[in-house]
Order: sequence, then structure tokens, then C-alpha cells
Amino acid sequence: KKATTDLRRANERLKKLDAAKSEFISIASHQLRTPLTVIKGYISMMIEGSFGDFSEQAQDSLKKVFESNERLIKLVENLLNISRIESGRLKFNYELIQFEDMIDSVVWELSENAKSKGIGLEYKRLKRALPKVKIDTEKIRQVVMNLVDNAVKYTNKGKVVVRLRKVGSNLVFSVKDNGIGITEEDMPNLFKKFARGTSASLEHTEGTGLGLYVAKQMITSHKGEIWAESKGEGKGTTFVFELPIVKD
Repeated sequence: KKATTDLRRANERLKKLDAAKSEFISIASHQLRTPLTVIKGYISMMIEGSFGDFSEQAQDSLKKVFESNERLIKLVENLLNISRIESGRLKFNYELIQFEDMIDSVVWELSENAKSKGIGLEYKRLKRALPKVKIDTEKIRQVVMNLVDNAVKYTNKGKVVVRLRKVGSNLVFSVKDNGIGITEEDMPNLFKKFARGTSASLEHTEGTGLGLYVAKQMITSHKGEIWAESKGEGKGTTFVFELPIVKD
């Protein structure tokens, strides 16, 4: 009886510590987000020439600072989302949208990244309009952005192909690359928190392993499924998620 009581007390303490940790992460992330956004704005203005012309070397340095700041913003956003998910405070704002238009904007936004790497980025949009879906646009856009950005990041030659199609009562999104691929050993841990594939860790050491974890939480919250397909290391990867077509 005493052991049971001690375990119960220890469990309560752990719950309080976990709640305190989530609250700390949330507050710290909020405090970081504002200055990072300001930094992004000023660097962007400097690159665009709002404060005069810079040498080619200075422009290159500014672009590197901008990219590093973007990585920090994504990290902060992921930490905030994880904090909200774990504390049950993640809220969704559903609206009826044309999914294809959102994908268009993501591909356009990342096209410069693909171009700078010398690879193709193509969205094979169907000629016929697909049914509109009711989703949280911001959160699902974050998932699409993360998946396409990863595909570009881990592909060094060839192209990345994005598709959206209707299968039964679902809309199925996919992004296929011919990049570093995923080993059979890494596949089961792919969507776990802080998990990163062996090849991914070697290719891009700055990754955190949070993006796919957050993506899975977002898709699951929309009653959808997300998975990856790969024939192994060096043989490319296809990430897929499906969402039910819910209009009401």
C-alpha cells in the first residue's frame, strides 16, 4: 500500500514537472518569436536594397543570416506547436478551401530554393478542380511546406514532384524526390519526436527531428494519415498524407 502511495505521489510530481516544462517552452518560444520576426524583416529589406546597395560578398552573407534565422523561426514554431499539443491547448480554425491553390503558393515560395540547388520542383496540378475541403489552412500549409522543403533539402540532383489527387472520399497529397532515401531501419522511427534518419543526420546536421513529428500530430488531428515510402538509402523518398473530404 505504501509503495502504491509513493508511486502515485511520484507520478503527480512528474505531471507537475512536465506541465512546468511545457509552460516554460511555450513562454520562451513566444519571447523568441517576436525578435526573430523583426530580424527577418530587416534582413529581407537589406537584401532587397531598402538601405542602399551592398557588395556581392555582403549580399551572400546576408542571405546566409536570413536562412539561419528562418531555421530558428521554424524551430520556435515547432516548439510552440509541441507545447500546445502536449498541454491540450492546440486550437484549430477550420475553413473551406481549394487545396490546390495552397499547394501552388507553397511550391512558388520554395521554387527559388530548388533553383539555387539546380534541381526541378514541379507541381503536377490536375486540370479538373478537386472538391474543396474544410481544414485549418495554416496548420496543413505548415505540413505541406515542411514536406516539400525537406524534399528539396535532401535532393541534390533531379527533381521533386508534388501531386494532389482524390482517392475515394479522401484527398491524397504526395511529394516525391530522388534524394538520399530512407533505410528500412530508420523508417519505424521517422515520425517520432527528435528522431532523424541516419542519412539525414549526415546530410544536414542542423535538423532537429521535430518537423515530421509535428506534421503527424496535425494530420492525425484532422482524422488523416501520413506515411513515407522509400526503397532504401540513395533511392529517393515519397511522403504521402491523406485527409478526408469533410465539407460541413
